[in-house]
Order: sequence, then structure tokens, then C-alpha cells
Amino acid sequence: MPDAFLSLDAKDQRDILNTCANQTGRPAAILEKDIWICWVLQTLFSMPGRLPMVFKGGTSLSKVYGIIDRFSEDVDITLDYRAFGEDHDPFAEGVSNNANRKFSVRLQSYVSDHIHETVAPGLTRACKELATANQHDIRIDEDGEKVRFTYPSAVENPVDYLKTDVLLEFGGRNAIEPNELHEITPDIAELTPRLAYPKAAVTVLSPVRTFWEKATLIHVECHRRRLAASPDRLSRHWFDLASIASHETGRATLNDRGVLEDVLRYKTVFFNASYAHYDHCLDGRLRLVPDKDQLVPLKSDYEAMRLAGMIRVGAPEFDTLIDDIRNLETKANLLNAEPTHA
Repeated sequence: MPDAFLSLDAKDQRDILNTCANQTGRPAAILEKDIWICWVLQTLFSMPGRLPMVFKGGTSLSKVYGIIDRFSEDVDITLDYRAFGEDHDPFAEGVSNNANRKFSVRLQSYVSDHIHETVAPGLTRACKELATANQHDIRIDEDGEKVRFTYPSAVENPVDYLKTDVLLEFGGRNAIEPNELHEITPDIAELTPRLAYPKAAVTVLSPVRTFWEKATLIHVECHRRRLAASPDRLSRHWFDLASIASHETGRATLNDRGVLEDVLRYKTVFFNASYAHYDHCLDGRLRLVPDKDQLVPLKSDYEAMRLAGMIRVGAPEFDTLIDDIRNLETKANLLNAEPTHA
């Protein structure tokens, strides 16, 4: 039986991580966090009593599909709202906006209850099996939909951008289809085959849907003007969208108005706001490029992400990235402004 990496003492872990960092050109702290992300996913998807769910977002695009060349440090999870036992159909004809708003609030409460009653206790039990059992902390944020799992680091981390915790963000107000089953392992596993690492079998949301979820998220951010006040860790969405768009998956999805319409169907029901302007996404007014005054803080966040080694060497400069996004905005609006044909 190979030794488990997570059972090694801190010095041995540090030596292995530093050696692999020299081989890969990636910071040791990132290689280490990748291991803990895989442990969290392994624990989560094998947890007794957990509800049907999918793994989605940037980490899935990186770890599962290799579509983005960015280290994504958060775990995004969508729980199947149909598993909460309500017979309310938010998409049924004649359902009022008020009824759906109340349903949305209840879903947030159900997610919070599931985290408190199943997810957090499950992570706590799993921690007790680790050699570092007493060096972890599991905190649920005030909104009840986020869990922060802290871990002890064996290596030096020269930048503050990378945190020694894994943020799990849960939601129950989105689609879980189409999805696929995949197995993921830490990136350094293939470099150290004599060691055992966490291995997670996960249900993953298809990147076909993730493309339009990212695009519509950016559309809303451009309208609500939050970027100028709080751009922290938001530039990754623009980087991810440009990466997907340049991939064959994105090129195919850009022409799939049906997926865009279904994403908007969910967002209109569960995430509507006066500034969202979801209707603009289908009439040639999709916005992917923020106003000029919002670009300055967004660029600073992007540069911090690059400095931390979160994106590949040779990644586009911010201005080039925005030029690519501007071209994508134009193309998307040309393709999706026309009504579908029967």
C-alpha cells in the first residue's frame, strides 16, 4: 500500500511540494491547496445523507475539463431543489412572482439547514480521520450557504491572495442538468506515483451550461456597478469566460440560444433584480465589458491573481483580455439577437 500524502509529517510534505513546484513551475502553496480541494470533494460526494448535487464553476472547468488554465480555489455546488420535498413548480404556467420569491427564500433556508445538519457534521467526522485532525476549522458563514474549511499549510505562502482554506459555496436555485460523472485527483499525483492522494468521483455540471451562466453573471455585474467598490476576486470570471469562448465547447455553445434561454429562465425566477436586465441578453444588448471606471479596480484584481501564480505564465494582459471579451460580446449579440425559428 502506498503511503498517503496527508498522513506524512509536515517536513516530508513540504519537501515533496517544493520538489514538484520546481518541476511544474507552480507555487507549492497552490499544489498543496489542490490536494485539499480534492479531499473536500471526495468527502462531500461520498457523504452519507447528502442531497443530489453537482460540482460546477471555475474549479470544475480547470480540474475536470482542462478548459481554463487557472488555479481555481473555490468549490461551487448546486443542490437539486427538487430534493427538498416541495411540490412547488417555479416554472409552471400561472405561478406568480410573489410565490416564486417566497419559494426562493425557502430554498435558501433549506440549503442552510442541509449545511448545518449534514455537510458541516460530515466534514467534521471526516477530519477526525486525518493525521491533522486537531488543526482544521469548519465555519459556516452568516448567510448559511457558504462553508470555509481551513487546513494547516506545510509550505510558505508569499502572497495573501491564496488563502489556507477551501471555500464551499452552496446554492439550491439553479439547474443540475446536463451533468456528467468524472473522477479527479490532485495535479501532483502523476509526479509522485508512490504516494496515495484523495480521489473524488463527482457529478459535474456540463461546461455547455457554465458558459452562459458565466456570461449572464458578468452581464449583471456590468449593470449593478459593484466592481468599482468591491472587485475582489471577480476578474476570474472574465478570464474564465474568455477561456471557454476560445475552447471548442464555447464556440459550439455560443450558437446554442436554447441553453442561454434556459439559463435566463432560472435566473429570471430565482435571481431577478431591477438592474439585471436579463431581457437584454436576447435582444442584442448582452453586456460583457464594464464601464471604464470599473475596469481600473478589475485590472488590479487581475494583476493580483497573476502575481499569486493563479493563472498560467503567458496569460493575456488585462487589456488584451478585455479586447477578447469585447469581441465576444459583439459576436454573442449578433448570434443571439434574432428570435429562434420554428
